[in-house]
Amino acid sequence: MLAGAVLVAALIIAGKLLIGRTGAPPPTIAPTVVALTPLAPAVAPTAPPATPIVIPPATTPTAIAVAPTAPPVPAAPLAALQGAVVCLDPGHGGADLGNVRLEDGKVVLREKDFTLAHALEIGQRLAAQGVQVVYTRTGDTEANPTNADVNSDGEVAPEGGEAHSDELDDLQARVNACNAAGADLLVSIHYNGAENEFLQGYEVWYSDERPFSDRSARFATIIHSALGEQYAAAGYDAFDKGIGIEAHAVTGPARPGKLTPSEMPGAVVEGLFLSNADDAAFIQTPAATEAIVGAYVEAIDQYLQETRA
Repeated sequence: MLAGAVLVAALIIAGKLLIGRTGAPPPTIAPTVVALTPLAPAVAPTAPPATPIVIPPATTPTAIAVAPTAPPVPAAPLAALQGAVVCLDPGHGGADLGNVRLEDGKVVLREKDFTLAHALEIGQRLAAQGVQVVYTRTGDTEANPTNADVNSDGEVAPEGGEAHSDELDDLQARVNACNAAGADLLVSIHYNGAENEFLQGYEVWYSDERPFSDRSARFATIIHSALGEQYAAAGYDAFDKGIGIEAHAVTGPARPGKLTPSEMPGAVVEGLFLSNADDAAFIQTPAATEAIVGAYVEAIDQYLQETRA
């Protein structure tokens, strides 16, 4: 653990992905499923889908805290992967830092940097296998940088403010990009944070209120296992916080008048805790980058092979 002089804090940004989270993460070791109170029924979409970004990344953006490792030479493309569309959602961005780590009063780690760097690396490897990759953002911006009223609720971010998008519009823009692309899978990439610096580990969330919840559950199980195996192979004893059921903004269900839901299976993955000294130290290493990126690629490949065979 770091010296006592290190102040650890997690700033939960107003635009945090977890909208309507009503309980603590499931206790863990073995995967645990915790049911939540069902939300209101879905309503028909009220906003046109955003134009998806379909850009195989060529370079790593600046101001990224992690330097991705070079991807291995891909094996021959698998038939099940050809034509598959995967939507990668790097959480936060722009004025929304996500969770942060403070040391000596200074921000030293920002969730938005890790989510973007890892998403671009994951996408590059998937694209090399023949998968069409869609990103909800490819730079350090919000997903709705024009401050459009994407969810048609009549609210946008105040002019002249730090944020370039209202939080719900930003979340809706992410969902719209995935829906417009007709994605087979939505993967929302995040890293955790808490005031309690002893909380650590990884967890996966999905909704059980969607018509394709069985597939979401299957992907959640696959990525959960892959992360555990990759962390262990990298020599890091990451704490397993399990698999939980929860209503997240990008994975649905609908929030009438506020959010139109995604139209494909998906999961929200919280890779590690930036607020925990051990997790924070590990995530900055090349071994962690390889373990995390490798786990996502492995899990997405397996899911596509199972569902598209």
